[in-house]
Amino acid sequence: MRRVAALVVLWAWLVPCFAATVVHENGVRRQEIAIAKKLRCTVCQAESLAVSQAGIARDMRKLIRQKLRAGETPAQIRAYFVQRYGDYILLKPPFDPLGAILWIWPFALAAAFGGVAVAVMRRRARAPMPPSAPELGPEDQARVEALTRQE
Repeated sequence: MRRVAALVVLWAWLVPCFAATVVHENGVRRQEIAIAKKLRCTVCQAESLAVSQAGIARDMRKLIRQKLRAGETPAQIRAYFVQRYGDYILLKPPFDPLGAILWIWPFALAAAFGGVAVAVMRRRARAPMPPSAPELGPEDQARVEALTRQE
Protein backbone atom coordinates (compact mmCIF):
# COMPACT_ATOMS: atom_id res chain seq x y z
CA MET A 1 0.00 0.00 0.00
CA ARG A 2 2.85 2.34 0.78
CA ARG A 3 4.35 1.70 -2.61
CA VAL A 4 1.13 2.63 -4.34
CA ALA A 5 0.85 5.80 -2.29
CA ALA A 6 4.47 6.67 -3.06
CA LEU A 7 3.85 6.13 -6.78
CA VAL A 8 0.72 8.29 -6.65
CA VAL A 9 2.62 11.08 -4.87
CA LEU A 10 5.52 10.78 -7.36
CA TRP A 11 3.10 10.81 -10.27
CA ALA A 12 1.24 13.85 -8.86
CA TRP A 13 4.57 15.63 -8.48
CA LEU A 14 5.92 14.80 -11.98
CA VAL A 15 2.77 15.45 -14.05
CA PRO A 16 2.89 19.26 -13.61
CA CYS A 17 6.55 19.21 -14.62
CA PHE A 18 5.73 17.40 -17.86
CA ALA A 19 2.75 19.68 -18.47
CA ALA A 20 4.94 22.75 -18.02
CA THR A 21 7.44 21.33 -20.49
CA VAL A 22 4.67 20.70 -23.03
CA VAL A 23 3.26 24.21 -22.56
CA HIS A 24 6.74 25.72 -22.95
CA GLU A 25 7.38 23.67 -26.11
CA ASN A 26 4.02 24.79 -27.56
CA GLY A 27 4.98 28.41 -26.88
CA VAL A 28 8.36 27.91 -28.55
CA ARG A 29 6.68 26.26 -31.52
CA ARG A 30 4.20 29.15 -31.87
CA GLN A 31 7.01 31.70 -31.72
CA GLU A 32 9.04 29.68 -34.22
CA ILE A 33 6.15 29.67 -36.70
CA ALA A 34 5.50 33.39 -36.16
CA ILE A 35 9.15 34.20 -36.92
CA ALA A 36 9.32 31.76 -39.85
CA LYS A 37 6.23 33.36 -41.46
CA LYS A 38 8.13 36.65 -41.75
CA LEU A 39 11.27 35.14 -43.29
CA ARG A 40 11.69 34.08 -46.94
CA CYS A 41 12.95 30.67 -47.98
CA THR A 42 16.24 31.15 -49.81
CA VAL A 43 15.47 28.29 -52.19
CA CYS A 44 11.77 28.78 -52.93
CA GLN A 45 11.94 32.62 -52.86
CA ALA A 46 8.18 33.10 -53.01
CA GLU A 47 7.40 31.12 -49.85
CA SER A 48 7.97 31.79 -46.19
CA LEU A 49 10.09 29.48 -44.07
CA ALA A 50 6.92 28.36 -42.29
CA VAL A 51 5.41 26.68 -45.38
CA SER A 52 8.50 25.74 -47.37
CA GLN A 53 9.43 22.06 -47.57
CA ALA A 54 13.01 22.70 -48.75
CA GLY A 55 15.80 21.16 -46.70
CA ILE A 56 17.39 24.52 -45.94
CA ALA A 57 14.03 25.83 -44.71
CA ARG A 58 13.80 22.93 -42.25
CA ASP A 59 17.33 23.69 -41.07
CA MET A 60 16.51 27.37 -40.65
CA ARG A 61 13.38 26.54 -38.64
CA LYS A 62 15.49 24.25 -36.46
CA LEU A 63 17.97 27.10 -35.92
CA ILE A 64 15.12 29.44 -34.97
CA ARG A 65 13.88 26.84 -32.44
CA GLN A 66 17.38 26.46 -30.96
CA LYS A 67 17.79 30.22 -30.63
CA LEU A 68 14.37 30.53 -28.95
CA ARG A 69 15.27 27.79 -26.47
CA ALA A 70 18.56 29.61 -25.80
CA GLY A 71 16.51 32.64 -24.76
CA GLU A 72 16.92 34.95 -27.75
CA THR A 73 14.04 37.27 -28.64
CA PRO A 74 12.29 37.20 -32.02
CA ALA A 75 13.87 40.58 -32.86
CA GLN A 76 17.35 39.19 -32.18
CA ILE A 77 16.64 36.15 -34.34
CA ARG A 78 15.38 38.30 -37.24
CA ALA A 79 18.46 40.53 -36.86
CA TYR A 80 20.67 37.43 -37.07
CA PHE A 81 19.07 36.33 -40.34
CA VAL A 82 19.17 39.86 -41.80
CA GLN A 83 22.84 40.14 -40.90
CA ARG A 84 23.56 36.80 -42.54
CA TYR A 85 21.37 37.06 -45.66
CA GLY A 86 20.55 40.77 -45.98
CA ASP A 87 17.13 42.40 -46.25
CA TYR A 88 16.26 39.88 -48.98
CA ILE A 89 15.46 37.27 -46.30
CA LEU A 90 12.53 39.37 -45.03
CA LEU A 91 9.21 38.78 -46.81
CA LYS A 92 8.40 42.47 -46.25
CA PRO A 93 11.72 44.31 -46.44
CA PRO A 94 11.97 47.86 -45.08
CA PHE A 95 11.49 50.81 -47.44
CA ASP A 96 14.70 51.72 -49.24
CA PRO A 97 14.84 55.08 -51.09
CA LEU A 98 17.50 53.82 -53.49
CA GLY A 99 15.36 50.80 -54.34
CA ALA A 100 12.36 53.07 -54.97
CA ILE A 101 14.45 55.20 -57.34
CA LEU A 102 15.56 52.11 -59.21
CA TRP A 103 11.94 50.98 -59.60
CA ILE A 104 10.65 54.41 -60.68
CA TRP A 105 13.55 55.37 -62.99
CA PRO A 106 12.53 53.28 -66.07
CA PHE A 107 8.97 54.64 -65.99
CA ALA A 108 10.18 58.22 -65.60
CA LEU A 109 12.62 57.75 -68.49
CA ALA A 110 9.88 56.28 -70.72
CA ALA A 111 7.57 59.19 -69.86
CA ALA A 112 10.32 61.71 -70.69
CA PHE A 113 11.04 60.08 -74.07
CA GLY A 114 7.31 59.90 -74.81
CA GLY A 115 6.94 63.61 -73.99
CA VAL A 116 9.84 64.51 -76.29
CA ALA A 117 8.37 62.37 -79.10
CA VAL A 118 4.95 64.05 -78.75
CA ALA A 119 6.53 67.52 -78.76
CA VAL A 120 8.55 66.76 -81.92
CA MET A 121 5.48 65.36 -83.68
CA ARG A 122 3.38 68.42 -82.78
CA ARG A 123 6.11 70.78 -83.96
CA ARG A 124 6.32 68.96 -87.28
CA ALA A 125 2.54 69.04 -87.65
CA ARG A 126 2.51 72.85 -87.16
CA ALA A 127 5.40 73.51 -89.59
CA PRO A 128 4.32 74.83 -93.00
CA MET A 129 4.37 72.36 -95.84
CA PRO A 130 7.10 72.85 -98.42
CA PRO A 131 5.90 74.53 -101.59
CA SER A 132 4.46 72.12 -104.09
CA ALA A 133 6.28 71.42 -107.35
CA PRO A 134 5.70 74.04 -110.03
CA GLU A 135 3.27 73.17 -112.78
CA LEU A 136 4.74 72.00 -116.08
CA GLY A 137 4.93 74.41 -118.92
CA PRO A 138 3.80 73.52 -122.49
CA GLU A 139 7.30 72.45 -123.54
CA ASP A 140 7.78 70.16 -120.56
CA GLN A 141 4.30 68.72 -121.03
CA ALA A 142 5.15 67.87 -124.67
CA ARG A 143 8.40 66.16 -123.61
CA VAL A 144 6.61 64.01 -121.06
CA GLU A 145 4.04 62.95 -123.66
CA ALA A 146 6.79 62.16 -126.18
CA LEU A 147 8.65 60.01 -123.65
CA THR A 148 5.54 58.12 -122.64
CA ARG A 149 4.76 57.34 -126.34
CA GLN A 150 8.22 55.85 -126.85
CA GLU A 151 7.72 53.21 -124.25
